[in-house]
Amino acid sequence: MLQGSFYDILQSNPDGYVIRFKPAHPIFSGHFPEYPVVPGACIVQIAEELASLIYNHPIRFTAIHDLKFRQPITPDQEITISISKTAESICKVLCTGSKNEQQLIISFSAQYDSLTL
Repeated sequence: MLQGSFYDILQSNPDGYVIRFKPAHPIFSGHFPEYPVVPGACIVQIAEELASLIYNHPIRFTAIHDLKFRQPITPDQEITISISKTAESICKVLCTGSKNEQQLIISFSAQYDSLTL
């Protein structure tokens, strides 16, 4: 789980979850040292964690479709991640935000399974 160590949830609202990254996290020293950016795999993991919160039970993404990175995310950005169910076991993920204006940064659809504990 990345929440708490890599990012914090600042707010939950109808538009999604507003999150802030922890710029001192060691991942940023290697990705990339001169220009740190949030790894795409981390965004997918964060979306999976937030979907588990929304659906009130643990889920696991089993397939990702139409993943589009429109711009890099830097560790000092606050972003909003919105998740909406589009069909049975499929959700749409939109990641918006930038330092100056809200704009689409990443989008994808994810197929998921519910996990039993």
